[in-house]
Amino acid sequence: MKKLIENIKKYPIVFIFGILLLVMTVADFSSPVRNYSDTENRILSQKPSFSISKLLDKSNPYTSQYESYVNDQFFARDFWIDAKSRIETAIGKIENNGIVYGKDGHMFEKYTSFDTEQTQNNINYLNEFFAMISDTKITFTIIPSSYQVLSDKMPYGLINVDQSKYISDIYSKISADNVNCFDMLSVLNGHKDENIYYRTDHHWTSYGAHIAYSALIDNWGLNGVSWNELAPLKKEEPEFYGTYYSKSKKLSAQPDTITYFDIPTTSVEIDSEKADGLYDYSKFSERDKYAAFLHGNNGITRIKSDNNKNNTGDTPSKILVIKDSYANCFVPYLTYSFDEVVVVDPRSIRTMKDLLDNETFDEVLVMYNFMNFTSDNNIARLRW
Repeated sequence: MKKLIENIKKYPIVFIFGILLLVMTVADFSSPVRNYSDTENRILSQKPSFSISKLLDKSNPYTSQYESYVNDQFFARDFWIDAKSRIETAIGKIENNGIVYGKDGHMFEKYTSFDTEQTQNNINYLNEFFAMISDTKITFTIIPSSYQVLSDKMPYGLINVDQSKYISDIYSKISADNVNCFDMLSVLNGHKDENIYYRTDHHWTSYGAHIAYSALIDNWGLNGVSWNELAPLKKEEPEFYGTYYSKSKKLSAQPDTITYFDIPTTSVEIDSEKADGLYDYSKFSERDKYAAFLHGNNGITRIKSDNNKNNTGDTPSKILVIKDSYANCFVPYLTYSFDEVVVVDPRSIRTMKDLLDNETFDEVLVMYNFMNFTSDNNIARLRW
């Protein structure tokens, strides 16, 4: 014991580090496994099952999966993320966890490369899907990320992927003659001085989505609802801290305000189950307020209403929207231009076959953000 005490006195730092390591290890093993992080606004990695084949799999090895699990389930992870952010803010760092800080409180993602192989695969999948519905009017549009439109607010010296160039390249590879590749970048560039993107989140605002809606229905030759018509119904939820804030935890971040509208409907179904309107109001009291729109990302959402300004009393008009989360705040406006809006998120479906075999649509809209389109491996499901 005397020798142990002498060693502790001689190497106190080693002893303290060993005690901390032991405590952290015990805490790690005793802490419950979490499925979701409110702080980071994302699903956390779970413990992978072991097998020899997974260990030898070079494309997604077991060791990488387990490393992700350990990193995501680390004891007091949220505390350490917050502490790291506070320290980096104190020393004047203008970037944290892949998020850079721009002008007027705007945050942007550091995005210097993307998966060109997945992008080409997704183009091929879309061409196959478009061939399946060759007798239907189709509009395909890619929504640029905020940094591409709000380039004047970007920090000096950051060179991100030129989405303008690659969006044009994607459009040029769409082979179907019945597809209208709609240039949403030019539309949003014309409103860059307005509140069209959140400061702390990767999505566009409800106002930005309405600008896109107005441009599309004008292109389609349809009537729609103006922003001023909606304004008397407007509601706002302040203190929204989005995904960019969740990643960076910038102490001086300026919160956003989410705007939404009490748009009437006759019925809303999500994966064949009745839903209460267009919004999950409980989400407005949580960190990820954007998840309130359309009740989040679901397989098939079906919306009917009496709002359609183009209704002629004939066969009800119907639009199919294939989308990522960007369209969640956009879709409600479509109820003023179509009698029925059917929304599909490929991440949450198994097959499109039943839907396409049993229904016809006046218009099909495929709407994706650039970053999501170039990384999503679920677009392949549209062909099944």
